[in-house]
Amino acid sequence: MNRWRRACGVGLLAVAATGCGAPYLLRAAYEEARILLRREPITDVLARESVDAPLRDKLRFVLAARQFAGDWLGFAVGESYATYARVDTDAVAYVVTAAYRDRLEAYTWRYPILGRLPYRGFFDRGRADVYAAQLEARDLDTAVWPTTAFSTLGWFADPVLSSMLAEDTVELVTTVFHELTHAFLYVPSAAAFNESFANFVGHRAAIVFFCDEALQRAVGAGAPASRCRLAEERWHDERVYAAVIEEVADALTTLYAAPTPAATRTEMRRHILAAATATLAQRPLQTERYRDRDLARYNNAVLLQQLLYRRALEQFEAVRHGADGDLRRAIIAIAAAVKESPDPFADLGRLARGEPRVSAAPDAVRRPGRRPRARRRR
Repeated sequence: MNRWRRACGVGLLAVAATGCGAPYLLRAAYEEARILLRREPITDVLARESVDAPLRDKLRFVLAARQFAGDWLGFAVGESYATYARVDTDAVAYVVTAAYRDRLEAYTWRYPILGRLPYRGFFDRGRADVYAAQLEARDLDTAVWPTTAFSTLGWFADPVLSSMLAEDTVELVTTVFHELTHAFLYVPSAAAFNESFANFVGHRAAIVFFCDEALQRAVGAGAPASRCRLAEERWHDERVYAAVIEEVADALTTLYAAPTPAATRTEMRRHILAAATATLAQRPLQTERYRDRDLARYNNAVLLQQLLYRRALEQFEAVRHGADGDLRRAIIAIAAAVKESPDPFADLGRLARGEPRVSAAPDAVRRPGRRPRARRRR
């Protein structure tokens, strides 16, 4: 399944539950309650003889992945992904993003605790489309994209949803690691950093999980070598695609900043996107995920949504290399570097280059995951 249906690791219900109006809040609470009431332990599901082999395999790997995340990555997984909940549709929610048409800047919404975020979630596609149309009437580019999963950032014990199980096992495990990363580290108002960090951890953790036989035995899992190769190939392609769209973003930022007539700017924008599509087609992609991707279809909202998960992936990789390839050490180093940081990407860059960290204001960042205790900070 391609990234148009990427799991939304932004704490979607946490966003919705702190929305701007009472009807919005009540709908969010209702939908969250429906999901929580449907939870049942995965061990109970696996005990049923009626469960078919594909579902059994995926649920076993979810349990193994959460154990791996707790034992090896050092995440406080709690009861997250220890339960299963069936939902009625393939998409659990719909996310609206918007951007200004004359510059590469996202339209944002402010939420308590979470800060400013470039998206708003809905549980109904029709409501999402109506809201997007209202934003378009204000001369904004928009995009509506479905999500199969979300993280409540540790406030609730997130279940694995039936919508997530449409993915293959490698993608499912990658998603679990991605969502658990949000509960481990979340920087308010830094959506691109949070999603890109979780993207890096999700893919890299999946590679370790599927490729290290000793670790798989330790968590009671076993997987064919094809899953190891697929995890590696997907991360390779993710980085290739990220490089191309970051180049597009740089080119468009320069274009929008120049005093260019509107007609000329439109033509130049079309040329930039067409050239990027050709560039991506020529890159050595190893899977089908980004093959034949037409970037000419991207408006500013779509481009920024794609960038949301893919900023500075090579800097995350540089930190991992600096930790002698040890993902756990890299995660700990990154979390320490961006703690209480007003600019996590700047601190990530310094860490990637081996430079000392610049001190940050002591109250710049708090972790919203789980109900906060007095003075508890990351």
